[in-house]
Amino acid sequence: MSVSIANNDTALRLLLALVPKAESDLSADLLSRLQLDGQKVEGTNSIANLIAERYNSDLAGKTDEEKAEVSQWMSMSGRHGPSERQVFSQTINEHLAGKTFLVSNYFSLADLVAFSNVHAFMESLSSQKRFNWSNFSRWFDLIQHTVPSEALLKAGLKVIEIDLNAPAPPKKQSAAGAKKGVDGAGSDKTKSDKTKSDKDNGQAKKEPAKKQQKQKQQTAKEELNVVPSLIDLRVGHIIKAEKHPDADALYVEDIEVGEPEPRRVVSGLVRFIPIEKMFNRDVVLVCNLKPAAMRGVKSYAMVLCATSSDGNTVEFVEPPKGSKPGDRVYFEGFEGQEPMDLLKPKLKIFETIQPGLFTNESREAGWFNADKKFHKLLVAGNVCTTATVAGGSLK
Repeated sequence: MSVSIANNDTALRLLLALVPKAESDLSADLLSRLQLDGQKVEGTNSIANLIAERYNSDLAGKTDEEKAEVSQWMSMSGRHGPSERQVFSQTINEHLAGKTFLVSNYFSLADLVAFSNVHAFMESLSSQKRFNWSNFSRWFDLIQHTVPSEALLKAGLKVIEIDLNAPAPPKKQSAAGAKKGVDGAGSDKTKSDKTKSDKDNGQAKKEPAKKQQKQKQQTAKEELNVVPSLIDLRVGHIIKAEKHPDADALYVEDIEVGEPEPRRVVSGLVRFIPIEKMFNRDVVLVCNLKPAAMRGVKSYAMVLCATSSDGNTVEFVEPPKGSKPGDRVYFEGFEGQEPMDLLKPKLKIFETIQPGLFTNESREAGWFNADKKFHKLLVAGNVCTTATVAGGSLK
């Protein structure tokens, strides 16, 4: 049995360093790929689960429910880019209020993979930000001291000094300095101070208004009861697709969705799906997002896709055979509920639901609620699926 690990795949390197028997059994090279009993397994999460199953099954979760939760955290942590890292770290911070580990009360693959993926992000945070995200910082510090230092070194990671005490406030100007400033001030200084004071007063008046507006938005969101049935999901059929004239990474598609005219949709799929595979495809569309211009072309919907945990594969979420353009797509348990006409951006409804959108191990699309119950994505009682992506996020 051999395993191939990418140079930047610190999660798998850390796992192998933590499980000496696996490290001695496996030979590592440069790609995240595992050859086991003649079967090729690819992707950080799939390999990590397989290694855990063989050498330390508790790492993958002790019950079926915990295994599903571990898989969900691993998929969420596999997203790339600074903005995704920040959102993911904030999610950890909120989740860990009153908790020690991400899943149940023990160290698991969820902690290991998440720790590896946010290590560089934690290193970039200021002392103030680390203090503000105290749950996240406390958890990070626990994990880096739970893992032996030799294992961290083998994975190319280092211990980051975490100080959970409040940062010292900025030094105030000394009395002498303040006096010097006053002594050297003339009429221009007085006018400047008055102008600054007027601006500060104006800003002070604006702040309560902004706060009140934010509170109103939060109240509206709470009263709304954010559930996935608010999202208008429908079956679409791509009848035309071409490269965006001004953006190499974008396609522009015309998609039939059961309306008099097809919808124009812009999708960032060029790196993942060849243009010849874009034609004559049934897809799932998010139809009530606010239209947005993308490099000069307005998009009137979003194609729902699944992204593998390592970020290397993106595929369409496919409606079941026999589906027709315009058919309603809904989540199990939310049948018959009407979506909103338009998702108001300020309420962040899709952004609230999206972190729970995944495919399960059977490649079925769905949504995990707060209790980790999986609601399948259906068309007329039949489930939507992906071609190969299991345990991937939907967006």
